[in-house]
Amino acid sequence: MKFVKNLKKFTGCRAGILTNQSAFGWNNNYHFISFGEDIKIDTLFLPEHGLFAELQDQVSGSELNYLFGECNIVNLYGDKEESLVPPRDVLQRLDIIVVDIRDVGSRYYTFLTTAYYILEGISKLKKETGKAPLFIVVDSPNPIGDKPEGSPLSLEFESFVGVRSVLHRHGLTPAGLLNYYNETFELNVEIAVIPIGVYHPKSYQTMLWVPPSPNIPTQNTCYVYPGQCLLEGTNLSEGRGTTKPFETFGAPYLKGKAKEELDLRLKGHQTNVILLRPLRFLPTFHKFKNEICEGYQLLIENPKKFHSLYFTLFFLKNLKELFPNEFQYLKGVYEFRSDRPAIELLAGDKKLLQYLEGGVSESELISYLENEEKTWFLATKRFRY
Repeated sequence: MKFVKNLKKFTGCRAGILTNQSAFGWNNNYHFISFGEDIKIDTLFLPEHGLFAELQDQVSGSELNYLFGECNIVNLYGDKEESLVPPRDVLQRLDIIVVDIRDVGSRYYTFLTTAYYILEGISKLKKETGKAPLFIVVDSPNPIGDKPEGSPLSLEFESFVGVRSVLHRHGLTPAGLLNYYNETFELNVEIAVIPIGVYHPKSYQTMLWVPPSPNIPTQNTCYVYPGQCLLEGTNLSEGRGTTKPFETFGAPYLKGKAKEELDLRLKGHQTNVILLRPLRFLPTFHKFKNEICEGYQLLIENPKKFHSLYFTLFFLKNLKELFPNEFQYLKGVYEFRSDRPAIELLAGDKKLLQYLEGGVSESELISYLENEEKTWFLATKRFRY
């Protein structure tokens, strides 16, 4: 790996770029437009949700089209699983591939998985032909810092929403995580990093936030997402169809004495760290569209001590105990995999799944998470830039 100051030294190179609307601000413009002044952009790789985050989750972008002169559009989130992998002939014609896209700090978030698949494609091309494009990462801040949460994803649960060995909240920047992949999986791709501060100021905080996808509207959403994304694997609304997705959550069946007991149990969880605001909400689309849901807004009082994953695991475990007939884990296709329920792909760890079923105690879970988080933090120290 090497650091470079900017893209000007690559003038004349044929470039591909993985980006979307989140890479905005330098020269008061979208970066892929500004970069076009220094390099020839041959190919624009589209991630999930499209270039302007116009598509909802798990919606194919195959029909998307944009008018950018002679630039080729390659959609990396189409109708079939094969669409996730960049075409070999496209990689062969490029001199450099630039990744300039915001991550939210959680392994489920698919943008850096798409970048990882590009890395794999370059690695295979290099092994087979001896030539491959230079991989350049325009680094950007992790919006929730370097604190990790969770446990390593087991190989059996690997999917588009999780690369093996990575924690739920990884605590790395895009360059850090992609260099981790490159070294850990022995991809041997030549990677260059443009440091934070060249195009993405370190002070890029809430007031300058550009939603990287439709349901990450604010930087606060990123703090709850490492845990609350698990709700996608349940028959609870994770707040899609509201103005506060992942912060707002619930279901029509959260009523009666069981709900009162749930309120009581949640009240004692992470006290002085979170505040749960009881509410009713009406999703305008997605789960329970146009149905009144009983639920909560998750408010964070102490971000440094807040553990999103533990909160959601605790919530789901108690919900299953108190609403055994109403609560369900979803089955069927989830991000191109149908052989395992979504909750397994998202939790990604048998011990966490055992906890959800009541087979692991609170103290055992806490000790396990603390140990895995400490191990990860130390193992990835050299990937923090």
